[in-house]
Parts: sequence; C-alpha cells; structure tokens
Amino acid sequence: MKKDEYSFLELFGNIDDEYITQALQPWKRHNPMIKWMPVAACLVLVMIASILVPHFLRTATIAESKYKYHVSEKERAIEWPWKYKTPVEKYPVVKFNGKQFTAKSQNSIHTEVMGEIIGSCVAEGLDPDTGKTYTETFEVRKIKGISEELMIAVGNEDGFYVYAADEAAAPDTLGKLLELYELSQNIELNYVTKCEGYEEKEELLLDNDEKIWQILSDCGDAKLDDTSDFFERENRRYLDFTATSEALGVYNRVVYISEDGYFATNIFDYEYSYFIGKEAAGQIISYIQKHSTETKSSTSLPTISGTVTEIGNGYIMVDDTILCRKSKAGKKYKVYTDDIKVRRWIESGEVKAGDLVAVEYEGEISNDYEVKGAYSIFRGTLEENGILNQE
Repeated sequence: MKKDEYSFLELFGNIDDEYITQALQPWKRHNPMIKWMPVAACLVLVMIASILVPHFLRTATIAESKYKYHVSEKERAIEWPWKYKTPVEKYPVVKFNGKQFTAKSQNSIHTEVMGEIIGSCVAEGLDPDTGKTYTETFEVRKIKGISEELMIAVGNEDGFYVYAADEAAAPDTLGKLLELYELSQNIELNYVTKCEGYEEKEELLLDNDEKIWQILSDCGDAKLDDTSDFFERENRRYLDFTATSEALGVYNRVVYISEDGYFATNIFDYEYSYFIGKEAAGQIISYIQKHSTETKSSTSLPTISGTVTEIGNGYIMVDDTILCRKSKAGKKYKVYTDDIKVRRWIESGEVKAGDLVAVEYEGEISNDYEVKGAYSIFRGTLEENGILNQE
C-alpha cells in the first residue's frame, strides 16, 4: 500500500477514542435492547467511516493531482568562465602528503561530517578559456570515521569538498571495507528495490537498517570476489539499496544483496563484490520483507519548478502556477541565490525573467515560501505528467 493512500483501518483510527469507548460501554440497568447496542455502535462507526473515507481519499487525490505538468531538463552542462566556477570545478585534483586526491562530488559538505584540521595543500588549476594556470592554498580536514589515507575534505570559507585517494586498493574482506569507510554510519540503507534481472518489482521503505549492518558485520571475513569487474544482474534476484552519502561524496549509488549470497556496491570508483553466503543474504531479504512498507521512488530530489517572475538582489521569485491544474493552486517562492551554482545562472544572464526553471534545494521551505537551501538550478521545458515540485 502506498504512503499517501488510506486504508479503512487507518481512517477508523482517526475517530475519537472517547466516542468509541462510550459507544461500547455496557448499560448499568437491564434493558431488553442491550443485545442490539454493539450492533448499533458498529453501524454508527461504519456510517462515520463512510463519511470520512471519501473525504480523505478525495483530499489525497486533490493533493496528488495538483500538478498537471513538470519541468523537463533542457540544459545544465555549461563550461562556466573561471570566475563563476566553484573551487572543486577549478581544482578537481589536489596533492596532500605525497598522494594525489580527486574530487568525488560537485556538492560541498556540511561541517557535521568533518573532523579536525590535518594540514593544507596547494592546488593547481587551468583556465581553458585563457590557458592561464592558477594556484590556491586550501585547508585540509579529516572526514569523520574515514582515514585521511583514503579520503579528505578540502576547501576554505567558500565550502569544503570530498576528495578520494587515486590509488586506494580494494579491501580484501568485507569487514575491512565496512571499517575503513565506516559504512554503517555513513550510509543509510532505507530505500530498497526488489529486482529480478533488470526488472524492478517493488520499491520499499525500511524502518531501520541497524539489523542489516549487524548481519553484514557478522560476515566480516567475506572475501573480495576479484573474478568479475561488475555485479551481473541478468537472471538474478536481488535487493537494490539506494546509497547516498555526503561523507563519501556519492549520490544515488547502490548496494546489492543477491539471493545467491553476494554483497556488491558501486559507491567507490570501482565496483566491489563480496561473497557473504546464501544464509546471510537470506536473513537480510527476510528482514526486509518483514520490516518495510511499499513506497514511491527514492531518487527524486526536493525541487520547486515554475516561471521566474522576478530577479532581485540575492534572490529570484519562482511561480509554479503554470504547472497546476487550477491556477488558484499556484504559489510563488522566494529562492535565495547564495550558492554560486545558482547565482552564476542569474549573473551571467543564462536565466532571465520569464524562463521556466527547476530549483533543487535542501532543508525546508518556510511558511512564507522562502527557499534558503537552493544549490542547483536548470532551465527546462514544460511536459505533461510527473511531478518535480515538492513541498
């Protein structure tokens, strides 16, 4: 059952307990009609439910059908002039303690995942438009739970980014992999898809992944399978977990658990596979079956879409009315352009008033419809069906 649908029992639970209790209380004095009271009470509850069910279903339908259109990406990949590039775009490679590190993600990370300062590094970058070489000194910080031999956070007051060592060897056991990258803390295995071959059968939401990591931890001696460079999905039944980690600098990678006993993941530059055995894999599959609920796709990012109606000092106004089935359902959002990945589109003139855009953001939208966590924007075209806008 989907999250936004209501079963009779869920709606039944919305009835005030006081009324249910009163309806089912026995009378203090004898009455020949008493045997009919439970029946009458049930009839009353059924009548109430018959009123509530259509109401809630109608509300859910209205919410789901608010948008008739979505914004389909038209253009995002632009080679920006040097002054509009982020530090990680200017300096995709750095050297620290004699080792070369390469940027893992274009998105900066929060201070919560970083540890102490462990040094500094001098990075060198080339402006392809002018051929000029630039150098800049950056602070280097530890990423919590991960050895600086494997990954570091590099940046300054404009933001820090995850960089990974170029020559990191694949751990020879699953236990080492889990320990070196502290995967149980840096990845949440909440969203999972049941698959058969290349066909997705069911999308599920797991309430708690602690048991999964416990089972995997017990398989610490599982050996690296170096006979194949990738996880073969054809003619195989397996679970596909969505793996996103700010600390590891990855988004929407996967962790596989196959029915024939393999753990595999592509969260690193190469795909690693370990044989954990059919029994352990079966325990994980069984646990998922018992402790998860059906859900929608987990790959979508929080996004607002619409028409740019105003470009102000440090913000733009985005009106989503054009996406709505009914114009009165439209809203205007004030999107702050603090992040250079958003601001450069405005300052360069790539986005102008009247353009149709989609804005990806993190955090919450305020009661006044202000969006302060915008980190990406792109122009697009209007297409029917599908919803990008999330509140």
